[in-house]
Amino acid sequence: MSTNHLLEVLAAGETAVGLSCMLGSAQIAEEFALAGFDYVYLDQQHGTTSADTLLEMLRAVARSETTPLVRVAKNDVALIGQALDAGAEGVIVPMIEDAAAAAGAAAACRYHPLGQRSWGPLRAVYGLGSDPATVNAQVICLVMIESAKGLANVDEILATPGVDGVYIGPADLAVSLGGLPVGVEQSGDQIQLAAIAAIQDACARAGKVAAITGNAARRSADGFRMVTVASDITMIRSALATARTSTPQSYGVIIRNPSEKRATDSAETNTTKVLVK
Repeated sequence: MSTNHLLEVLAAGETAVGLSCMLGSAQIAEEFALAGFDYVYLDQQHGTTSADTLLEMLRAVARSETTPLVRVAKNDVALIGQALDAGAEGVIVPMIEDAAAAAGAAAACRYHPLGQRSWGPLRAVYGLGSDPATVNAQVICLVMIESAKGLANVDEILATPGVDGVYIGPADLAVSLGGLPVGVEQSGDQIQLAAIAAIQDACARAGKVAAITGNAARRSADGFRMVTVASDITMIRSALATARTSTPQSYGVIIRNPSEKRATDSAETNTTKVLVK
């Protein structure tokens, strides 16, 4: 049986820093876990992580002290239970808009008498163990506030027993408020930024964790207790952009951006059609 490293970091008053896996790769999950971050969250909402690949990713993360979290596809007692039984030590539950939804998420994470999680810890016995009271104390339930309705109900959501904190979804929140879907680091939208600050302030008042994706130093200074600094896909795209700009033309490699290539392909197709005629 292990303890939840992320809980220990938060209990010590430190800011937890983590990464997210969207591509459904156990190899990437293992690399991330062994890199020494506090947590890795495996994304089943917007990522390509199936039930089968999730199991292998959780096995890979288990080699380390890094806490494995799963962002489930939706607020569903069965999906939350499956992620926890497979070895996740906490979940991130999307699109929570009121206290009733928050209560459902929290109850799905914990055994009786604190919740309604069904007992069947397939792989979880090798992590947090099988004792219901111990698991109830160690598992983490983070709910996502990412809409205008959730923002309006933030205090009642945070007052829900069993909710350990809020993971803010800046892009969906911005869209809900009439803005563009951008992250906090890219935003100049004062309405979106004020909403993010309001949720963070509410978390501080309630003594709950505020989490977000962004720059660790800046978000920690703003009071966030958990910061996801990158995902596998953003790292790959960043590395590709660097490779594109650093490729010497002397190598004989002509690199076009995708839009240029599509335009070239279209022009070549039109020329071919003319020649055929």
